[in-house]
Amino acid sequence: MAPIGLRPRELLALQHLRERGPSAQQMLVESLGIDATNLVGVLNSLEDADLIRRRRDRADRRRAIIELSTKGDQVLAKLDRALREIDDEMLATLTTLQREALSGLLAQAVENIHAACVQPSDEGC
Repeated sequence: MAPIGLRPRELLALQHLRERGPSAQQMLVESLGIDATNLVGVLNSLEDADLIRRRRDRADRRRAIIELSTKGDQVLAKLDRALREIDDEMLATLTTLQREALSGLLAQAVENIHAACVQPSDEGC
């Protein structure tokens, strides 16, 4: 992310918008688990870089709708390509089946971590 100039929270917001489409700002607060004040800073940075667009909801002028810009989509595509290149380099000795198995196991581990974080716990995430 560093060569592209994105911080983790910015990347998280962009990926959310790509996957789920335009979202109300409050929905982003809830979905991303970022404090509203911090999210405003993230969105300001992304808007300044022309990676997102903010507009008022026509049904409720108090709500801001956030959407990924064309440039934001291009930045994510560039990052996706870079990550695929890194994967290809790191996993060059694995077969396609081995890569798929590794990917499945990692996805399962992430899902287990997510499930543990959703439930209240004294141990935290």
